[in-house]
Amino acid sequence: MLEQESLFAEQCPKGGDETCAKKTSGKKRAASGTKPAFKRRRKAKREVEDYYALLGISEDAALDGIKRGYLEKVRQYPPESHPEEFQKIRKAYDTLRDPELRKEYNILRQYGESIEDLLQEATGGNITSQAVKLLERAVAIDPQHIKARLALAYAYIWRGKELHFAAQFSELKKIVGPDKWLIMWRDKIKMLLNVLRADEAFAELQKFKEANPNAVRKFWDLYLDVYSAVEREDQLIHEVEEQIRAIEAPSAADIELYAAWINFAEALDDRGKCAKAQTAARKFIKNFRNPEDISVIVGILMEEYHRCRKDVDFTGAKIFVDLALAIDKNNKELQQYSLQMQTVMLLMSEIDRACGDRKIFPPVLIDILRWLAEEFEAMEDMLDEMTYMFPMGFLEELQGMAEEYAAGIIYLKKKYPTIYRYYQQRWEGLFKEKTAGLNRETRRGLRL
Repeated sequence: MLEQESLFAEQCPKGGDETCAKKTSGKKRAASGTKPAFKRRRKAKREVEDYYALLGISEDAALDGIKRGYLEKVRQYPPESHPEEFQKIRKAYDTLRDPELRKEYNILRQYGESIEDLLQEATGGNITSQAVKLLERAVAIDPQHIKARLALAYAYIWRGKELHFAAQFSELKKIVGPDKWLIMWRDKIKMLLNVLRADEAFAELQKFKEANPNAVRKFWDLYLDVYSAVEREDQLIHEVEEQIRAIEAPSAADIELYAAWINFAEALDDRGKCAKAQTAARKFIKNFRNPEDISVIVGILMEEYHRCRKDVDFTGAKIFVDLALAIDKNNKELQQYSLQMQTVMLLMSEIDRACGDRKIFPPVLIDILRWLAEEFEAMEDMLDEMTYMFPMGFLEELQGMAEEYAAGIIYLKKKYPTIYRYYQQRWEGLFKEKTAGLNRETRRGLRL
């Protein structure tokens, strides 16, 4: 819920003119004439059933009163004999007993539209002045609505209204309190990045750092995005190294800082810096022998492992699971994860070679990519590219070439043994299927 700049994801520039946010300021006209580019369609006020009347209670009824009203109505309309009436009574009770649902219902009842209605209409197209008005209406109706305020803040900065943008975050800081403010502040910086205000994002991040010196541990990806946008990646790594050197009393949780260092170096594809960070991390974890400390360190490292797996970053996943294994050597589960990542990395290496191999039979390669996509959610772009290379129907013709496909499996086994062994049962099954209809002489020439 907190990253609401994504409501306007289609408006987030990925490059180009840095003044794009300012170009939309002022009144926007349609290309075909003088009418505004967007005009809100008129809606009939939505019919809203009166739940308070349905339960026979007042609008300011407390939870006890709502429950009494519900029980009284259920006695009058039991579900066995009045199923339709009971469903209405139950819906009214479930809505009014929940504070958030009750608040949404009261807004819908009073204004004829919900905050979600306004958000959906405002964010369904370009960020026009009319869209801003809809978001301003949403905030006016419910000043505590975080989602609406974040969407309005993004609309403001996209249209170049810096003061209005800052004002929304000042209000959000009052609403959410210190626990959630850090997330809001992060979103503020990300919004600045999204509208190509890299220098402002960098300046804001410096304030963020000063107020939260350890935030780099949890928000390393934000730091990387901002420092990369202003081309200061080396400065970022230097600052993390300095922060590590400044640790006076190491604790198990400090492994987060080493993880951030590794993530920076790996994201920048700097093998030297990545190796340096890993070596430092291994040296650090050797200081801990207490089972509780080991558990903390392994837990943090495995969080990073699972994040890397989710992001299809197998190199990063291997780094973190091996670090966890370095401090918990006898952990069978970690050993299994490490072995799996080693196999996957070998697979990916062979796949890279196979994709450039003109001798490999195309349907064989496509099946490999399809299986990898299904199992690891990897190589999906390559699969799409390979599939669209062929004219419609041609790939199906190739798939039907049984002798060539069987020969392709034999070639794969010789040239790419890791891929063959990993999917050996599938290849053997396909080979048997493809050769079943061939004559004896042809089968003799195809030995798997």
